[in-house]
Amino acid sequence: MNIAMNRIMKEFKEVMTNETNGIDLKMPEGDLTKNTSNTGSQSSKKEIFLQGSILGPPDTPYAGARFHVDIIVVDTYPFNPPKVRFTTKIWHPNVSSVTGAICLDILKDQWAAAMTIRTVLLSLQALLATPEPDDPQDAVVANQYKKDRSLFEKTARHWANVYANGPNAEPECDTAVKNLVEMGFSEDKNVTHAPYPYLTECFRDTALQWCPLVIFWLVLPFWLWMLMRRKIHPQPLSISALFIAKTVFAVLFLLVQIGRIVIYILPSHEEKSYASLISPILYIITLLIIIWLTNYDRQKGMFSSGLLFTFWLSVWLAIIPDVIDYSVEYKQEKQSVRRLREIIRVWLQFIFAFTSFIINCFAERYNFPKLAPNESEISPELYVSFPSRMFYSWATPLILRGFRKPLTEEDCWQLQVSERAVNIVHRVQACLDGVSGQAKRIGYEMSRPFNKYYVPKTDKTDDEHQDLLNNVPLVDIKSKSTSAPRKIIFWRALMRAYKGKLILGGLLKVIHDILQFSGPMILKQILNFLNDSSAPTWLGIFYAILLGATVFCQTLFLQAYFQRQYLVGLRFRSAITGLVYRKSLKLSNSAKQGTTTGEIVNLMSIDASRFGDVSSYIHVIWSGPFQICLALVLLYQQMQLAIIPGVILLLLLIPLNIFIQRIQKQLTTEQMKLKDQRIKVMNEVLNGIKVLKLYAWEMAFIRRLNDVREKELRCIRNKAIINTISGVLWTFVPILVCITTFATYVLSSENNILTAEKAFVSLALFNLLRFPLIVFPSIINSVIEANVSNKRIQKFLNSDEIDEYIISKSTIDAEGNILTIANGSFQWSNSNDDPLVLKNINLKVRQGSLTAFVGTVGSGKSSILAALLGEMNKVDGEVHINGTIAYVPQTAWILNATLKQNILFGRDYNESLYQQVIDACALKADFDILPQGDETEIGEKGINLSGGQRQRISLARALYSEADIYLFDDPLSAVDAHVGGHIFKQAIGPKGLLKEKTRLLVTHGVSHLHKCDAIVVVSRGEIIDQGPYNELMNKSKTLRELVQTIATERKESRAADTEPKTPTTPSSDTFEDVLKAAQDDRQHETCKPATTEITKGEIKENTEKLIQKEGMETGSVKFNVFLIYIRACTIPMICAICLLFCCLAGVALSTNIWLSKWTDQAKQDANNSTAASINKIHGLAVYSALGCSQGFVSFLMQLFIYLAAYTASRTLHSSLLLGVLRTPMAFFDTTPIGRIINRFAKDVDSIDSTLPSSFSSSFATLSSVSVTIIILIYGSWFAIFALIPLAFVFAFVQRVYIASSRQLRRLDSTTRSPVYSHFGETVQGLSSIRAYHVQKRFIDQSDQLLDRNQSCYFASCVSNRWLAIRLESIANTLALCTAVFAVLMRGRLTAGIVGLAITYSMQITQSLNWLVRMASDVETNIVSVERIDEYTQLTPEAPWEIPEKKPPTNWPTRGEIQINNLSTKYRDNLELVLKDITINIQPGEKVGIIGRTGSGKSSLCIALFRIIEPTNGEIIVDNVDIRQIGLHDIRSKITIIPQDAIIFAGTVRFNVDPFGNYSDPEIWSALELVHMKQRIAGIEDGLSHQLTEGGENLSAGERQLLCMARALLRKSKIFVLDEATAAIDMETDRLIQMTIRSAFKDATVLTIAHRLHTILDSNKILVLSNGYIQEYDEPKRLTANPRSAFAKLLRDANIQLSPASPIPDKSIMQ
Repeated sequence: MNIAMNRIMKEFKEVMTNETNGIDLKMPEGDLTKNTSNTGSQSSKKEIFLQGSILGPPDTPYAGARFHVDIIVVDTYPFNPPKVRFTTKIWHPNVSSVTGAICLDILKDQWAAAMTIRTVLLSLQALLATPEPDDPQDAVVANQYKKDRSLFEKTARHWANVYANGPNAEPECDTAVKNLVEMGFSEDKNVTHAPYPYLTECFRDTALQWCPLVIFWLVLPFWLWMLMRRKIHPQPLSISALFIAKTVFAVLFLLVQIGRIVIYILPSHEEKSYASLISPILYIITLLIIIWLTNYDRQKGMFSSGLLFTFWLSVWLAIIPDVIDYSVEYKQEKQSVRRLREIIRVWLQFIFAFTSFIINCFAERYNFPKLAPNESEISPELYVSFPSRMFYSWATPLILRGFRKPLTEEDCWQLQVSERAVNIVHRVQACLDGVSGQAKRIGYEMSRPFNKYYVPKTDKTDDEHQDLLNNVPLVDIKSKSTSAPRKIIFWRALMRAYKGKLILGGLLKVIHDILQFSGPMILKQILNFLNDSSAPTWLGIFYAILLGATVFCQTLFLQAYFQRQYLVGLRFRSAITGLVYRKSLKLSNSAKQGTTTGEIVNLMSIDASRFGDVSSYIHVIWSGPFQICLALVLLYQQMQLAIIPGVILLLLLIPLNIFIQRIQKQLTTEQMKLKDQRIKVMNEVLNGIKVLKLYAWEMAFIRRLNDVREKELRCIRNKAIINTISGVLWTFVPILVCITTFATYVLSSENNILTAEKAFVSLALFNLLRFPLIVFPSIINSVIEANVSNKRIQKFLNSDEIDEYIISKSTIDAEGNILTIANGSFQWSNSNDDPLVLKNINLKVRQGSLTAFVGTVGSGKSSILAALLGEMNKVDGEVHINGTIAYVPQTAWILNATLKQNILFGRDYNESLYQQVIDACALKADFDILPQGDETEIGEKGINLSGGQRQRISLARALYSEADIYLFDDPLSAVDAHVGGHIFKQAIGPKGLLKEKTRLLVTHGVSHLHKCDAIVVVSRGEIIDQGPYNELMNKSKTLRELVQTIATERKESRAADTEPKTPTTPSSDTFEDVLKAAQDDRQHETCKPATTEITKGEIKENTEKLIQKEGMETGSVKFNVFLIYIRACTIPMICAICLLFCCLAGVALSTNIWLSKWTDQAKQDANNSTAASINKIHGLAVYSALGCSQGFVSFLMQLFIYLAAYTASRTLHSSLLLGVLRTPMAFFDTTPIGRIINRFAKDVDSIDSTLPSSFSSSFATLSSVSVTIIILIYGSWFAIFALIPLAFVFAFVQRVYIASSRQLRRLDSTTRSPVYSHFGETVQGLSSIRAYHVQKRFIDQSDQLLDRNQSCYFASCVSNRWLAIRLESIANTLALCTAVFAVLMRGRLTAGIVGLAITYSMQITQSLNWLVRMASDVETNIVSVERIDEYTQLTPEAPWEIPEKKPPTNWPTRGEIQINNLSTKYRDNLELVLKDITINIQPGEKVGIIGRTGSGKSSLCIALFRIIEPTNGEIIVDNVDIRQIGLHDIRSKITIIPQDAIIFAGTVRFNVDPFGNYSDPEIWSALELVHMKQRIAGIEDGLSHQLTEGGENLSAGERQLLCMARALLRKSKIFVLDEATAAIDMETDRLIQMTIRSAFKDATVLTIAHRLHTILDSNKILVLSNGYIQEYDEPKRLTANPRSAFAKLLRDANIQLSPASPIPDKSIMQ
């Protein structure tokens, strides 16, 4: 140290003492240096001070300048080598204070240090070379150096010459000035050699202090804009202690700035810079704004300000360098008053800024409104502090709650108003309508009713009397728009609606990407530090901390980006689901026929999910290329032109990637079509499961579904191969680019040495390049899939809507007509090619009249009602209606709700009206015997009600609506004759409840026609006759034929009209006893199989709902679920995947370790050209071989994973399908179809697509993490000390997260099913919903169900962010520890090892987070396997076939049925519905079965099919006990014709003969027998004509006739008829009865009777009551017994049997 210092001083004195121009230099007395040392420290310091003032003329550049020079030599041995620090400070009135600082290692180059001192002195030449000042006082100061001026001039010229131009160059004064400027204003590159962290005073007073101000003023306009545009308007917050504290400390900080200005203004001899004045002025202005902003935030209801939090944090950080520097200077120099003043000022700023920062870490308190008992808390995100929002700490209570106990729906937060479906849908709809500027306002205005936490605006911007959700006034007279409908471009509307959120996400992504690429640059500095032994240790630690801070900020921005994108995805899902639901309410009938329910469900589930998923990574489309370009620029700085081959390789892959994407798009489109087709067929199967069970058609539909599934699986397999090729191609590209770049670099020049710095900085950049290259193709694929979904959604949203202008609202005309159709022609579709369904309709209906419509099947009766409802397309004519409409469809539509809710249908409860309605509809008795009365819950589609009960509830709904016009579509066909008479008399008839209302009644019966005010006869789509009954009977041949064909029915009608004692309550002495709760078979009159009944017995054991909430597993996913998936993938495939995984990890580890050793060896061989050359070739060859092996093994592993998943998809879907179809009918009665469809749609899609991708990513990421951990331990065993505690923290966080995440994903699945179930109900009752104008209420219900589902999804997303920010913090800590260990142990570690360790420690941040995310995704998606396995494990019904007990193929040959002591029940916890039934039915007998609702008629029939199994007794058919044979053997031999006609989408031939067992002539013959041959032959394609879903292109009667043809074709020996002709007109009914008598003359026929005439010719009559046989005998014997129930029924109906024959006495009917 002393030798070096003496050398410097010697050379300095030699120059200073040289004689120039005859002037002798006189040195100051004594030594220029002084010694100082720190007590207790080995460090010592020598200082040289030289300072003075230079004055010049005002017109010179340096007039009034002052200079100050410090030369400080510090010896801190043994910690650091001795350093010399030379500082020059120049003050000038016109220039801010500038400082230049140089720090050199004086032990390394003493001459350079001395030269540097002289060079700086040279810079003073410009100051000294000025004329003498005129001012004497200033001249005195200047004269101190006047005698030395020539010396300085000589020194400046000499050293400018030596320093700049060499020994022989001419000295230039400008060079000295240039050096002065460079030294003063530019960043000092040697500050890194200072003994402590140091920043120049000029930099601290300007750039550093102004940085927080710049950030604040840049963000402030956006912050104010956001506050002013906020649509959530809470009350202003009260003035709290927190608010006061924020204001007080801001004022204190303001006072400190004022103090700085005062000190500056006060006269002083010390040097002052303008920065000391400008900075406090700027701070004062800013602080005044901050004080105002704090109060403005409070008034706007902001609980925590992110802007103020960021400002005070940045201010606090900006003050830290001042604190360090002034503290060090205060200790090193004399403790002057100035230094003390600055120390106090800086520490006050530090304390006030830090306190303000801490205060802004808290949020204002908010008292939430009191919650209802079952109400969830609203999402607290907006009410917590900014740090809590950054770190998602506000989600911690939910996560911990999920860790302690399984989460439920009530635990999930309510969505904020901005995330609610009603807000989102209207916002997007506004963009679709072209008013995107008002979209946000419209969305919040529409969501006012849900915004109970806030005070709404007082201004009214919309008409509150308008149906805003439908955007259509309900009663206004409309004029048809002349403009063409606006074409919807869906994706554009979504982007416009949330462009602000998307732009913000993009900004966050840009910042994250820039921070991401700063990591390799910091790594470069760390490696340079390791190679520079003279660099101080603090510098290395600073770089390590900077690296940790960078990756930490990177994490914050990345998670903020993901959170916003997931919220956008949530909104996309809500928008699609809500818009699709709303559109489905407006679909025209033609559009509805062209779109199946399954397709729409797919739009709401799969397509909506795809839009939601793609939103998370949508910015990668531009961010990926941006990252690639940034990486290539930085790589160019590292490797120069050696990157060209790699760039060319990347460019060559672009066309290949385009080709692959085109194939992916084609496969995705095809797969979605097949998925739609599969869901459509499955939906039909579930809707018609009754027919499948009764006809033993399961295998036919399994084959049909498997055919579609096989095509879908082929697409999945091809996609798997293409995805593997695409994924591995892009995974292998960075490896290949790395190999080619390194090879080009080392082989292009002998001087190019692959050092650790170049290799690992490049490798870090290649790793960053890998992510966009890997993700980019998958994102492109997701975008392609989303584009396919967009087209599907767009097509649906552009579908034809029901014409709102068909019906004109008008007043009652002069003739008193409330309803008129003038010259009306209607068709179902908008196509001109389709035939007219109704032609030349002219109809006038007077107010308060009862008008009946009669005609044959398919004549157009129901179509007229549809036209009045606006359901048909009007081709010509006018329709005028005045008043509201109530509609009773032919097939009753029942909601999954209580009986009372079904009747009220959203209207307020009126006790008096309600009682009148249920009495009129004969429901009082039914309510009395139900376990919970009218509060009894009804299953989906009224599953636990009989057909008659369903129809009466549908009728009661209409009556309760108090409408002006009532449309009845044959509502009496499903009820018994005497009940029908009661309903007509009490409700519909001229003396009924609706006597003053206008009623239009479509009927196939003639019993009530004479009571109607007018009769309208319809034939072939035209009104051929209309008028009063008596008039038409004389002039209308058609009506006369209809009435006279069934005279018996007239007798019944007469009896029903004249009998004053029409029963409304049970009577104990007749068979009309209402069934107790135990016999509510739900099929009572419909013979619906396998029902769930509601009984008194059940209420004793179970008072819960019939349709239970969907079952959900809790806790961790059982290992058995993984075993199920492993077995489905096959064990050999799993073993191969594990082996390839180990190989991949080994090859990746070897590749990286080899690179580390190669770079270290290259540095050692740098001086040996031969060894270096050999090392290059050898190292490159090994590295290339290992890299290529890594790519190949990765390809094989990914391929095996996808193929194994493909195998599992096939196996699990087959098991699910078989498991569902093998379950008893009771399962379908208690399980909503939407819940089952959810398994086949979302869960199967998860197994097809999501799970394979999750497994693939999990294995790849696990390999990367494993390699990283091994490398960290390999690099330094000290890493274990960081790994072990971090591993414990990681395990705890992961365990807590998984418990909650798993349950949230389950909740997401279970709450999704009700959305689809509600949609299914809506589609089935669409005409009723439109007729009652309750679209708004159903939309509200759908939105509520959707919000409940989205709240679970939102909680799941937030939990992901909660996990990510903690896991990445753990990984960042690991990276920080690795870097710090490397700095502290730099003498023991090579640069290659350190570079390898730090490179992978930076990489583990994302890898670790991605690993847990993927592991969580695997566990949450494996829930789909769990849910599918749940349905495969359902208790099956008896075997379909038992080979060893299979009956002969021609069995049964006679049709004899023996029932011995038969008792049965629907479920174990229910009472018996049949009790000790013993009857013997001889071959060929015709048995009529009668009894009141719940008597057991249907139970007996379905017991024959073993839909319900006997609990006691036996049923023997032709000497074979049916319990001993397979279900298909018995069901395929007995034929039933149910009342509810089930038609499947497909050809006529398929519907009649799905197995293809019969020839076309046989099918035509069956159609002829049911009088459908002419109808089918007259349509296009005949038997190949495609029927729509549910047979909607056929009338109800035609559907029933087709079902009869299906039964006739089977030619069974035993037939069961369940009022099969209820939906058929009288004439066709008569013909069908004749067909049955002739076709079934040798068959045993069991007929459940609603119309007495259908059983009067039976051989025997079976009367059931309360599950017991009340009577069983021949009709004439029962008639002869006046006490028999059958005889009393005949007397009540005024029917008499001829004594010679059971056929009714025709003479009586005459």
